[in-house]
Formats: sequence, structure tokens, C-alpha cells
Amino acid sequence: MVEETDTPEGNRETPEEEYATPDLRACTFSVGERVYSVDMEYLRGVAELTEVVPLPLSPAYVEGIAPLRGSAVPVVNLAVLKETPEEKAPERWLIVLEVEREFLGIAVNEMPDLSEDYKGEFIDVPEFFETYRVR
Repeated sequence: MVEETDTPEGNRETPEEEYATPDLRACTFSVGERVYSVDMEYLRGVAELTEVVPLPLSPAYVEGIAPLRGSAVPVVNLAVLKETPEEKAPERWLIVLEVEREFLGIAVNEMPDLSEDYKGEFIDVPEFFETYRVR
């Protein structure tokens, strides 16, 4: 049980433990009608996706590369990869993942959520990198 304490002003306060941050384990996002989760361990950031430069001769699921903080990040389109119907939104987001100092981005139409639990289909990020990264 958490006890409340009186302050000198006479107001009641609850100790800081009451406001502890939840233990976030997953980044969840949707592509079309499907929901996916990745482990927070591999998440390096979420950025607004403003520009994607196409990569000639790349697989259809690779949208291209996006400039991000002075680097070029390959962008994977899960809608194409998973054959899920989805129209590109005017405002898109890039989920930036890292495995062994290599980066990969996943393009999504809506801002992803950070969650305590995994939702939808779990993406094993190291396995995903090994299979779909741009070399």
C-alpha cells in the first residue's frame, strides 16, 4: 500500500513510486490491416519519412534509401513484402532498427506505439535483417 504524505502547504502528495514509468518492451505498428511488433532492444528511433530515393535493381519490397542524420537508411515496405493492401499516406513514418551496427527502416503510415506487450505478428529483428537487409 502506498501512503500519502502531507506537504508544508497542507496538500496531499503520493510518493514517486506511484508514477513509475512502465517497462516498455515492444514497438507496435500497423501496415494495412495487420499489426506487427518489434523488440525495443533493436529500436533506434522513429522519424518522419520525408524522402525516399529509389534504389535501381533492388527487390520490390525495398522502397529505397532515406536520409537520416547524415546516413542513408534502407527502407523496407512491409505492405509489399507481406502482400498487404495499403495506400501510401501523405505523412509517413520510418521505424529505424539496428542490428550489429547496421540500420534498416520500416515505412509505416501511422506513428508507431511503444507498449509493454507485443501485439500482432512478432518480427524477429536479427532474422529479418539477415533475410531482407540491403547489402
